[in-house]
Amino acid sequence: MNQEKITNNKQSKGSCLFCGSELNHTFVDLGMSPPCESYRQPEQLNEMEPFYPLHAYVCEKCFLVQLQEYIRPENIFSDYAYFSSYSQTWLQHAKNYVDTVVERFQLTAQSQVVEIASNDGYLLQYFVAKGIPALGYVLIVH
Repeated sequence: MNQEKITNNKQSKGSCLFCGSELNHTFVDLGMSPPCESYRQPEQLNEMEPFYPLHAYVCEKCFLVQLQEYIRPENIFSDYAYFSSYSQTWLQHAKNYVDTVVERFQLTAQSQVVEIASNDGYLLQYFVAKGIPALGYVLIVH
């Protein structure tokens, strides 16, 4: 973990993950939060739970919004319960969204849809079904 620095009366939280510039600007600070996917067992209900800052910074050079890493990804996503493709109501919402976006922006086979953090592609499948090229990115950090 990066050590906190004070620079020109601004708090710095290390370096940008993309360009290496010093991070000085808050994008959003949502306070403290327990790690996602940290399910409590009944026997743990009276035990303390770790909380970490949910404070996103934006890089002034490349504009990447990012969080500090307090816990390694493999320690967060080992029991991942978010399966978007299994929720029929969520899939219907995604399909309705795509129908609205295609109509509003008049997307065609000559358009290109790019989704960042595309999970398992549940949203993009509806663009592809309409003949609109789609590309999904998933970020993996080691």
